Amino acid sequence: MISTDVCIIGAGPAGASTSLMLSKLGISHYIVDKANFPRDKTCGDGLILYVFKVLKLIDPKLLKAFINHPKFIHTWKGELHVSDTIGIKIHKKENALHAPIFYGKRIDFDQFLVDQLPSSFATIDLGNPALSFTPQNNGIIVKLKNGKEVHSKVIIGADGLQSIVSKKLAGNSIDKTRTSIFISAYFKNLKHLPKDNEAEIRILYKGIPLFFYIFPLPNGEANVSLGGQSTAIQQHKISLKTEIEHIIKTHPKIAHKFTKAKRLSNWRGWGIPCNFGHLKVSGDRFMLVGDSAGLANAFYKEGVGTGMMSGIIAANKIKECLKTDSFKEKDLYDYESRLETELGKLLKYSRGALKLVTYKNSFKRGVFIFKKLIERKVDAIIDSRTY
Repeated sequence: MISTDVCIIGAGPAGASTSLMLSKLGISHYIVDKANFPRDKTCGDGLILYVFKVLKLIDPKLLKAFINHPKFIHTWKGELHVSDTIGIKIHKKENALHAPIFYGKRIDFDQFLVDQLPSSFATIDLGNPALSFTPQNNGIIVKLKNGKEVHSKVIIGADGLQSIVSKKLAGNSIDKTRTSIFISAYFKNLKHLPKDNEAEIRILYKGIPLFFYIFPLPNGEANVSLGGQSTAIQQHKISLKTEIEHIIKTHPKIAHKFTKAKRLSNWRGWGIPCNFGHLKVSGDRFMLVGDSAGLANAFYKEGVGTGMMSGIIAANKIKECLKTDSFKEKDLYDYESRLETELGKLLKYSRGALKLVTYKNSFKRGVFIFKKLIERKVDAIIDSRTY
């Protein structure tokens, strides 16, 4: 039997950030993941906001290493095209500490974080999924696929949308009404892309709003994605594969970029949980972080940074509980309120924006009228949650 203070299930960005912060705090822990790394992860491959703030909180040298890493590229600007003539622009001055937007494949970013995990406080067990959890008076026994058993005072669920921790310890289920679904593929030889790494981001309507992205990557490739709210896509019987292939062949603002492009991978789908506030995120001897806690942004679909920040909050909560050596539900009750304090306003506004965008003409008219105000608000969000 392996004994530890903390067992983290999942070594993606949320789990890795939890582990790195625990090591910084001098807290022994065991981190497992069903995959061996490097492992691929279907994602849009954009990195913004809390990603940088968390790296700096863990270690300013870690942020610097990321910024200078050859497998990530940056841009100082972006634009959300609400229509062919209306857009919301981001243009950060280049005298900021660093660019506000980075792009890089998740296989590379996740490996970058996992490479930082080894420490005298972390035991890393990859390629060995958790199968079951058995509560004890003084902890929880985690049984792993290879037969190992880990006795831990507290469990951190960092295992994504299909979280076994969320299902078995919290009793949660996936809520498709608060989930987005996307497909993406890698392309090369796209033409007429901006030289400053600015992405192509558009809201397109097919009865419902769909979000279309072309995110540039450092090797000359690009991640091309399309998606929207899960139940709305099902109700309107939209085939995302059919729709995205139609867009890249016929859309007047997009098709010319794909005339000689070659798709390098199959279209792959993934889900994005945006249901924080509708899940149980803590209880007797467990806390959920990242996608397990539904912390993705409903409007612009980013969950890496918010997930990483939840790992920092969870690690600090663990430090407090270790002082009394108690991890009962009453001891962890304020974890959700701490998430709400740090992330709640951002996630609430994102849900509101997603509702507004469903009213196509009113949304476009509102953006046209309040464009400058919205851009100032976006700039303020970048300042407060990035640097």
